[in-house]
Amino acid sequence: MKVCTRVCIVLASANNGGLEKHVRELSEQLIVMGNHVAVIAPMAFLNTLDTRVEGHALAFENSRYNPLLLWQLLLKIKATNCDIVHAQANKATAMVGLLKPFLKCPIIATLHNIKSNVRPFFRFNAIICVSKQLAQSFKNKNVRVIYNGIHSPTYNSINLKTQFDLPHHLPVICAVGRLVEAKGFDVLLKAVNGLPLSLLIVGDGPLHTSLQQQITQLSPNTFCKLLGYRDDINDLMHAADTVVIASRREGFSYVFNEAALCGTKILSTDVPVANEILPAELIVPIDDVNALATKLAFLLAHPSTWQNLMLPVQAFAQQHLQVTVMAEKTFALYTELLNTQTINSARSATFKSTNFKHARTYSDY
Repeated sequence: MKVCTRVCIVLASANNGGLEKHVRELSEQLIVMGNHVAVIAPMAFLNTLDTRVEGHALAFENSRYNPLLLWQLLLKIKATNCDIVHAQANKATAMVGLLKPFLKCPIIATLHNIKSNVRPFFRFNAIICVSKQLAQSFKNKNVRVIYNGIHSPTYNSINLKTQFDLPHHLPVICAVGRLVEAKGFDVLLKAVNGLPLSLLIVGDGPLHTSLQQQITQLSPNTFCKLLGYRDDINDLMHAADTVVIASRREGFSYVFNEAALCGTKILSTDVPVANEILPAELIVPIDDVNALATKLAFLLAHPSTWQNLMLPVQAFAQQHLQVTVMAEKTFALYTELLNTQTINSARSATFKSTNFKHARTYSDY
């Protein structure tokens, strides 16, 4: 019979991005597997969690080196009576690492994005990286690559051309993400300019105005609409002819994951995790407008070739990019660390017992 493991997850942010999505889905799936999960995070994030999660609110506004904040975090961790502590992303990792001398249980950390300084992760018993590229920073360390998983997407069949008043004779491309520099939407707009297609950009962010200005300067035979935030992204991606990822930087592209599980054709820049799963024919260099335009035009002209290239990718997604697989691999690492701790504790007890017997023997003389 599986023994319930008490897991404490520490998250120092309360945004609405991929990191928070990961923690939310991981914690809920671990509970489904029969574990007890406590999450220490800002209240704004705790309010988004399943009610079965034991929430411990902590404001993380102060510096990660603030003594009072570190003391508060230590008390919160001890209050969970956990078997293992799992720190998510950099700030939580730095803080939990500093508390390691005061914790008796194993500690594990997950790296979600490319960082120049990963030294805080070296204090941990094990490290999870969400892509192979991130794992390259930890040679000779106990590091595992576990891709982020999501629930199998559900979607409704819709007609994008009718719904958004697009030309019926042109293919429809979908691009999804926050409107920020890292996502490369400016590059994508330059690449599609002049190509006979329609582009739907889903998401909101600080670059909305500048991207809208760029759209007004597109060639007359290229159509583009900024759709803002949407809660029907799966419907849009499934109905599109393709999803294009033009990112300059990614730790792990959830858009890739969602598109692959939706069965949509994908073209991506050379960013994780797309560059670890897509064939080379579907990868273009970062920030290369001409390469992106040329490849996109070729693939749109050869849809059957594109679809054949996607078949193994979609099969891989079904087998490895599901939330159940992510949680099972994470729990397997928990179990490995806890078993190692048990063995080491037994050896330590045996060593102490042997030394005590020897001490008594010597004292008899």
